[in-house]
Amino acid sequence: MGIYAISDLHGHYSTYIKLLNKLKFSDDDFLYVVGDVIDRGRDGLKIILDVMQRKNAEMILGNHEYMMIEAIDYIRKNESEGKTKKEDLGEAFTPVDLWFHPANGGKPTYNAFCRLDRETQDKIMDYLKSLRLIKRVTVDGKHYHISHSYSVGYKFGKELFYKDALVDAESVVWDSLVDDRPPIDMLEHDWFAYPDDTYIVGHVFTQRLGCMDDKGRGKICRLQRRGGIDVVDVDCGMALNARSSRIGCFELGTEKEIYVTYK
Repeated sequence: MGIYAISDLHGHYSTYIKLLNKLKFSDDDFLYVVGDVIDRGRDGLKIILDVMQRKNAEMILGNHEYMMIEAIDYIRKNESEGKTKKEDLGEAFTPVDLWFHPANGGKPTYNAFCRLDRETQDKIMDYLKSLRLIKRVTVDGKHYHISHSYSVGYKFGKELFYKDALVDAESVVWDSLVDDRPPIDMLEHDWFAYPDDTYIVGHVFTQRLGCMDDKGRGKICRLQRRGGIDVVDVDCGMALNARSSRIGCFELGTEKEIYVTYK
């Protein structure tokens, strides 16, 4: 039995399936998909639909899924009010603009979403809104805190759901335990409610952190923050759509690293 974590697939369904095949993923295994499966690539919804039907896989909400929720809800609300044109909205920058911005690449996902029947659309939206922001698990005596990018400064038990933490949700999916640097007078351990956990995140591709193999491909990055807090970044740059891109898969417990390349 293997328990695995991957992140930031960004629409690359075929590479995701390639990883499952490499793992010989079976009903005895479990997979955490740590957000950002959509956008940039064209097949993110196929990944969501695949994870949805697996009893042995769980998705954690990422900032791209968060943007999708905000944008689709915004579109539907305004359509119900008869506001279908931008000039009707009276807003300079909407949740749709943010999602469709070239830096975020949501338009291919939206186009694929519009091609689905309304029942399937609603199932996807309900699923995304039901997701956890954070899941804490223990494997072989080791404690893991799994979130897309950030945490909260208070104890919440084994899990924190999007629906129960709307005020915190934006910070958990957008801010970064890898990137951020606190003010000099702020103790970094204040970010970590569970200092004995290893924090597993994505969001920031590890090439940006200088974590690469000898061929320049993204490599799972293990960091230690002040106070001895361990952070593991498993985003190996699928968003880049480049030769350096690959999925980094982290096995909980053994902490083995498995990779599949984008091309």
